[in-house]
Amino acid sequence: MHSQLADLASRGAVLLATAAHADPRLWYVTRAAAICAYMALTATTGLGLLRSLARALGVGVSWALDELHQFVALLAAAFVALHLLSLLFDPFLPFPLVSLLLPIVEPYRPLATNLGLLGLYALVAVLISSWLRRRIPHPTWRALHVASFAAFVLITLHGLLAGADTAQPWMRAVYTGAAASIAFLILMRVLVARGTLRPAVVPDADSDTVVLPVAQSQTSDH
Repeated sequence: MHSQLADLASRGAVLLATAAHADPRLWYVTRAAAICAYMALTATTGLGLLRSLARALGVGVSWALDELHQFVALLAAAFVALHLLSLLFDPFLPFPLVSLLLPIVEPYRPLATNLGLLGLYALVAVLISSWLRRRIPHPTWRALHVASFAAFVLITLHGLLAGADTAQPWMRAVYTGAAASIAFLILMRVLVARGTLRPAVVPDADSDTVVLPVAQSQTSDH
C-alpha cells in the first residue's frame, strides 16, 4: 500500500515537473482542435439531417448542400487528426500512438478516452461509406451512415467527461446547443417518417411555392 502511494506521489511529481517546463502551445492546439472538430461534427450531422428531411418532404436539394455537407465532414476529420497529432507530441500528457488508436492503456481518464475512440471509429466508418457511396448498395451506405449519430453521441460524451473546458459556461452552452439542435432535427425527421408531419405548400409573395412541415390533422368520418 505504502509503495503504491509512493509510486503515485512520484508520478504526480514527475507530471508537475513536466508541466512546469512544458510548452503550453501544444495543449492549446489540442483543446482548440477538439472544439473545432466538435463544432464541425455538429454542423455536418445537422446538414445531413436537413438534407434527409428536405428529401422526405419532397423538397429539391441543391448540389451545394451536398458539397457543403461533405466539405464540413472532411473539415471535422482534419480537426480530429490535428487533435490526435497534438496529443501524440504533447510533452505534458503524452499519448502513445497505440493509445490513440486502440482502447487500451489510456494515460488519461480511460472511460472518456475510450468513448472518444469509439466515436472516432464511427466517424471513420461514415467517411469511408461516403467515399464508397457509388460503389456499394444504397442500403449498405445508409446503414453505415447511421453511425454518424453514434459518433455524435460518443464524441459529445467524450468531450463532457474529458474536456478541459467542460466546466466553462461557454463550453456548456456549446454542448447544450449542439445536442438540442441535433435532437430537434432527429425528432422532426422521425415525425415526418411516421407521417405525423406532412409537407404543406404555401404560396409566397412572388407566387412561388414554399414547402413547410405541418402537423397531420386527425379527421373522423361522420
